[in-house]
Order: sequence, then structure tokens, then C-alpha cells
Amino acid sequence: MTPAALILLATAALVAGADLVHKALAVDAATLVHERGPAYVLLAGVAAAWALALVAAGSPGLALAGGVLLGGAAGNLLSLPVWGGVPNPLVAGPVAFTVADVAAALGGLVLVPVAAGSLAWRRRESLHEPVGLR
Repeated sequence: MTPAALILLATAALVAGADLVHKALAVDAATLVHERGPAYVLLAGVAAAWALALVAAGSPGLALAGGVLLGGAAGNLLSLPVWGGVPNPLVAGPVAFTVADVAAALGGLVLVPVAAGSLAWRRRESLHEPVGLR
């Protein structure tokens, strides 16, 4: 297993584990539980495939960012069989969410683009090399 794959999987396990522990400790009868349908499962699967594809770049930063994204998706998917939906123990005004929601959004919308941009900047000279097609 490559170092990038180890970073991605370890980060994902840490994020998903933190989310599930938080849910287990914070959920009570008053916690809002959102049911998730097949479209959500498909979206989480796409996020997971995208995160795993980031390993191909071999970048530790991109692997870390993908692990945060993957951990968020996994945390919510693993909640489905346990709670019959995704409990949302964090509430900010009218919005209820989970640690996994924050991780998936942060990973997919901030960390992955920043890490990809950083990698492209570091490898900018090789981006100008012609690609030989045979």
C-alpha cells in the first residue's frame, strides 16, 4: 500500500470514528434523525470513489484532504444501519448537522481544491511538457 493510500485511509477512519463516537454520545430521543434515500447513498459512493482516486496523484496533502472527505461520507453511511438515518446532534439556529457533514463539506469544497491547487503549483513546470501519443 502506498503512503498516500495509508494517509487517506487512516484519516478517513479517524474522521468517521470521531463522527460515530460523537453521534453515540450526543444522540437522545430529541435528536432529529434524517432518513437518507438511494440518491444520498449514490452521492456518498461518488464522493468515496473521488477520494480514493486522489491517491493516484501520490500527494500526501491530497490524500489527507481526500481522507477528510471520505471519512465524512463514511460516517454518515455507517449511521444508516445503526440509527435508521443520520442523526444530527449539532444545531446552529435552524440548521442541524453532524461532524461527518462538516468533514465532507470541508474536504470536498475546501481541502481537496486547495491541495490540488498546491500540487499543481509545485508541479507547474511538468504541466507544460508535451504528452506523446503513440
